Amino acid sequence: ASLHKFTYTLHYLLITLFISCSNNQKKMNIVLSKVSDNYIDWLRNERYNLLNAYKSNNLDSILQIADGIILTGGEDINPLLYNDSSNLELCETIDHYRDTLEKTIFKFALQNNIPTIGICRGMQMINVLLGGTLYGDLPKQLGSNVEHRQNGEVFHEIYLKENDNFYNTFILPKENSEIKFIVNSWHHQGLRDLADGVIVLAKSKDNLPEAIVLDTNIHKFMVALQFHPERLDEKNIFSLTVRNNFYKSIHKKKQSE
Repeated sequence: ASLHKFTYTLHYLLITLFISCSNNQKKMNIVLSKVSDNYIDWLRNERYNLLNAYKSNNLDSILQIADGIILTGGEDINPLLYNDSSNLELCETIDHYRDTLEKTIFKFALQNNIPTIGICRGMQMINVLLGGTLYGDLPKQLGSNVEHRQNGEVFHEIYLKENDNFYNTFILPKENSEIKFIVNSWHHQGLRDLADGVIVLAKSKDNLPEAIVLDTNIHKFMVALQFHPERLDEKNIFSLTVRNNFYKSIHKKKQSE
């Protein structure tokens, strides 16, 4: 009876200790360049805090605790960042503060190998800050064979590049066998000249990059999409896989530290 009581007590103490450790587990931090409700819903997870860099009074402080970074969608990027003054007249709203903010965030992510996602503007910013360029206005410079935006969100096909080993690490599950997908988009600009180290995973019919990664010799996990996974159905293959692989990359980096 005494042995049984001791075993029961030990078992109880171990369970209590496990619960206590789980409850005291520190949350990890994801820094977003600018937050909206769609991103909050997409990333919602009790293990993560979401930090809005755009409204932070001390960017350096939140970057120091960043476990993951997301450069989100938004306004046009100042074309002077990629030395193209001719695109100034093609741009819509430009937020100079945000351009400067994201330049700092990107530099920190690159130097510290922080897992990073770029979405729409975020994908364009990654290419620009690495030395690439943009189309100032797709209908005028690339044509209208694919409708990337028409008074809001539209949907179109994208095609995976063949024989690429990066899909499963970044954007698609291992069991995927498809090469064509329907995605949303909400942009009038896009990648023109690719920066060194940028690898295209998918394109639309007009040859515009729709998904890219940075060479893993430069950065372990930096993936970007021209479309919006946070606006897709929660069960969408890209919405699920990109987010989950992002989380996995964060945990892998954390465990290696």
